[in-house]
Amino acid sequence: MQSAHNRPAAPPSAAPEDALGERIFTIHAQLAGFCPAIRRIAVAVYDPSTDVLRTFLRSAAGRDGLRAYERLLSEVPSLKTIADSRQPRVIDDLTALASSHSEHTVNLLAAGYRSSFTVPLASGSQFLGFLFFDADQRNVFSSPLVAQLMVYSQLIALLIAHERSTVTTLMGAVRTAMHFSRFRDEETAAHLARMSHYARQIATGLPDPMRPSDEEIEFLLHFSPLHDLGKIGVPDGILRKPGRLTATELVLMRAHVDHGVALVDAMLEEFGLGDLHHVQMLRNIIHYHHENYDGTGYAAGLAGSDIPLEARIVKVADVLDALTSERPYKKAWPFEQALAYLGIHSGRLFDPDCVASLLAQQDAILDIRRRFDDEPSPAVA
Repeated sequence: MQSAHNRPAAPPSAAPEDALGERIFTIHAQLAGFCPAIRRIAVAVYDPSTDVLRTFLRSAAGRDGLRAYERLLSEVPSLKTIADSRQPRVIDDLTALASSHSEHTVNLLAAGYRSSFTVPLASGSQFLGFLFFDADQRNVFSSPLVAQLMVYSQLIALLIAHERSTVTTLMGAVRTAMHFSRFRDEETAAHLARMSHYARQIATGLPDPMRPSDEEIEFLLHFSPLHDLGKIGVPDGILRKPGRLTATELVLMRAHVDHGVALVDAMLEEFGLGDLHHVQMLRNIIHYHHENYDGTGYAAGLAGSDIPLEARIVKVADVLDALTSERPYKKAWPFEQALAYLGIHSGRLFDPDCVASLLAQQDAILDIRRRFDDEPSPAVA
């Protein structure tokens, strides 16, 4: 058996792992046996560091327009009350809320749902998010049915809590590795937050059927900051060199993608995190985010759609933040100049759909920059 450090990166065509979303579909199929009126189960996860609530899982993709949706919990008083009280809520007739301006309610009514049951998800004292059951008839959620659904709610809460704990453990191990390795000033928390949120924004704007699921987008957000993990093994003299690298230095620099995958695999094995969902996405981000769309990149020389989508997304997000951030060896570019560079090289260095998604969401991108700023913002022409 090969050691983790010698194990090659799995090819981008590797079969995907079982997803949490598949478990939600399985649970929904069981519920349909005794309550066919329930037509949708959905989970929204909560990020306490930003107060953001994001769509995550659902079992009715064809009838749910709230894809890749996020909102500050503090801006949704009805859900904030549920979160604070940790008490579930039944709405017997959603049409009574027809005058509401809530995007969530408007969407549910348009999709034909007529009653709902909302459960706050928690693990101990930690609030995780919400579980929504929606039915296409009024007055579906009787007390006996609610009692049955609470059992399923606890199961789903355990699934979400386990997944979050697994990701948190991995991220903690990575931060420790960075701390003890003279990790680079440029890899600030703000840089990693910006580029990961840029990646999420790019993913949400991709056209169907190219756009990832909400579950995949959530993991993309968490895994994107690990893209350059392998650089902890690259000497500072190479990483921070202002001029062109020599051929030998270039080989050492490019090896960071292989080092990163080996390090993640070693951590997964060491901490017993082999059941982490979408771990192939993590490997793909690390190993392929320096591939060029025309096949001239590294480490595998892949081109076009042969490059995993998550790596194509992260490449655009990372280059945007690198260009618009000040470094010891360069000034920050104005956003207009950075966006022009991405546009000029769309189809050559960058996936054209990813660049188009970015350019179509410039206001959202600038808002992310403001939210996670750790330095004077570059000029916006």
